[in-house]
Amino acid sequence: MKSIIRYIFLLLFIIPMRLFAQTNAIDYFGQTPPGDSAVVFAPGIISLPDRLQGKISFSHDGKEFYFTVWGTKFSSCKIYYTKRVNNTWTEQVEAPFSIGHFCGEPSFSIDGNKLYFDYTPKGILPNILMVQRTPQGWSDPQELPSPINSDHWDACYLEVSDSIAYFTSNRPGGFDDKGDLYRVRRLSGQPVQADKLDTTVNSTSWDACPCVAPDESYLIFTSERPGGHGNSDLYIVFKKQDGGWTEPVNMERNGSGININNKYTNETDPSLSPDGRFLFFSRHTSTATSEQENVYWVSTKIIDDIKKEVFKPRITK
Repeated sequence: MKSIIRYIFLLLFIIPMRLFAQTNAIDYFGQTPPGDSAVVFAPGIISLPDRLQGKISFSHDGKEFYFTVWGTKFSSCKIYYTKRVNNTWTEQVEAPFSIGHFCGEPSFSIDGNKLYFDYTPKGILPNILMVQRTPQGWSDPQELPSPINSDHWDACYLEVSDSIAYFTSNRPGGFDDKGDLYRVRRLSGQPVQADKLDTTVNSTSWDACPCVAPDESYLIFTSERPGGHGNSDLYIVFKKQDGGWTEPVNMERNGSGININNKYTNETDPSLSPDGRFLFFSRHTSTATSEQENVYWVSTKIIDDIKKEVFKPRITK
């Protein structure tokens, strides 16, 4: 009798749940998932040879995809998007709030009902804006309040939870005038706080583009600090038990191709896939005669491998 009950449970619960998981799996434009080596993401679909592609952001259900498109020599910046409708990705078009403006770095809120992005009016430093979903589509853009935005360069906003976010700014009080990483806290009944991360993470070089695990267990960012492989590299720090961060570690490992040996390259704009399986980033290469920028992706298993190295028990005599 018990075996019959287990069989009925299998039919009524487990099998439908597996089918649900399969039908709701994220489609990464039909691409074969990468392993421990970074490869170009969706070549000929998203990463086009005649287009400069930057920061990408999937919605949490994987059905919307927003990304940055640069003009040559950063002469323009637009946000494009595509949606998955009836198991097919729609045509890639410019987002309505981007048209006629200098916009980039899209990032979805935790609830998926907001989209944050950088906006740079002509002749003015960039600020962080937000659009909200309405029955008619995205709302008109709204500028985030102080202390998130300032009279200086504020960009790369990433919401981690309802009360925590990270961004980049070169406001006064930083460790340099190039860019530092900040953490936003929204505590009930208290003013919003924007705190600069300490010198364990920030340096006297450009530090920007935060990518943070949902549980804040690690932080990936771009830095131009000395000792890298290119002009800027991706680094990672992990949260310690005392709440502080470990020392930054360059993410290039065993020929993974995350940070390559080329002084003309910039590895920037890291982001995570909605299912946490993949790390995305953009690689911009610029010389006097050529310019290229594509989106790359790699398995997040490399993060686990680096974490084991960082927290490896020390052997003492």
